[in-house]
Amino acid sequence: MSYCKFLNIFFLFIVVSFFSFCTKIKTTDIGADLIPEIDNINTFDTSFEVVANNSISPDSLLPRLSRDQLGDVGQFMLGYISRNPQFGTTKASIFLELKPTGYPYKFENVPDSLYLDSVVLCLKYKFSFGDTNAMQSVSVHKIDETLKPDSAYQTNKIVSYSRLLGTKQFIPASLDDSLITSRERTSNQLRIRLNNDFGNELLKIDTTGLSPYKNDSLFRNYFKGFAIVPETDGSGSSANGLMSFAISDTSTYLRFYYRYTKNGKQDTSTKNFKFNSTGALSASVNHIERNYTGSELVQHLGTKPGGDSLVYIQAAPGTYSMLRIPGLNEFKSKKGNVMIHLAQLSMDEAQTPGSNSSIFYAPLYMYPEIYDTTLNSFYPFFADGFVNGNYDNTTFGGFRKYNFENTKPIAHYDMNLTRYVQSIITRNLPNMPIKLSAPKTVRYNDLYLTLSQNSLATGSVVLGGGNHSSKKMKLRVVYSKL
Repeated sequence: MSYCKFLNIFFLFIVVSFFSFCTKIKTTDIGADLIPEIDNINTFDTSFEVVANNSISPDSLLPRLSRDQLGDVGQFMLGYISRNPQFGTTKASIFLELKPTGYPYKFENVPDSLYLDSVVLCLKYKFSFGDTNAMQSVSVHKIDETLKPDSAYQTNKIVSYSRLLGTKQFIPASLDDSLITSRERTSNQLRIRLNNDFGNELLKIDTTGLSPYKNDSLFRNYFKGFAIVPETDGSGSSANGLMSFAISDTSTYLRFYYRYTKNGKQDTSTKNFKFNSTGALSASVNHIERNYTGSELVQHLGTKPGGDSLVYIQAAPGTYSMLRIPGLNEFKSKKGNVMIHLAQLSMDEAQTPGSNSSIFYAPLYMYPEIYDTTLNSFYPFFADGFVNGNYDNTTFGGFRKYNFENTKPIAHYDMNLTRYVQSIITRNLPNMPIKLSAPKTVRYNDLYLTLSQNSLATGSVVLGGGNHSSKKMKLRVVYSKL
């Protein structure tokens, strides 16, 4: 980043922050019950049309999946959405290393007397997005390339794989079940039995000399990890959802069930290869492929001078909309310096022929951010979205609510932009475009700021645009003359 660009961002941050501390309206004072009575003499209520246009997120804005401070990589998505008329298809694959937690490693001290019963790949299940009763089919393969455990890969990272190790057909609803046997008690797991030939290869590795079990580098060179890929044809063609799995969870592992003979007696045992969040770190990739061919969205892409009547928002990696509120400029020139009591950006879900919100529910959070056309960069609504330096969506808004129309839930979002609009009116802050999206995480590298929002690839909604016939996106402003 150039020095001039840094100064511009720093100056903008100081100006907006100064306003947030100096204005007479405190963040906690904003609320419908505290707005002065609208008498159309001193206090007025008006609305501005929002001009909205749809776009698909470019590669540069795709999520980059990294570890948290504890080494946890979070939740990855797996599955296939075959028919979402609004947004097309989605294919989500998981690539990960499961390996010993320490080296040198051995199963038992009797390598010549080990007998494999089975080997099972287990993933800790969290939730589903889509149809939980539609059959999913996944296959497990060996990865052919070496992944870097210290790299944060984007969701478009392509990983090569080949040898088939196992397959599984199931419905996502079954993942809520428990497994209780004489050996173990587990719940909320996807369990994929792998080929015994593969299991025996790992069980009976010679532990002498330059064995793969001598150190992590040798093991990673010998076995590069698993590719867990949804099938999109055959038994998998009817799949219509994504499932979330906790990769760093202690219930995600490769489990060996085996017997061994020692001192003339046979015993049974289990051992796990895990996803290591500390020590010899494990690498991972979550590849998510969106295909919008034939969807409603493709008819609503591009820039229309008057905006689109429908706004298509799909959780990252997905789509976004650029919003403009040109009426604010005319309002400023005609009204002059006024006190803004409330500036609320609101939007409602709009029904289309492909609507199916009972399966494909709306994102939990909608996130607006300012687009600086001069610097070609984004920055948050500092004055409205932050309290004591911390992001606070309880006052800023953006979280999903539901209104009901004939008992049908309709997603609704509100965002509080009061201080931002006040700064346009009284402090000559430019009326800049607003990017609206449903991100997983928002990062402002120049500001050393990261905000968590939605789960990855979870949620999609069609909102009414500014010129929609009944579900208009609008900015409501309550103001008084000074």
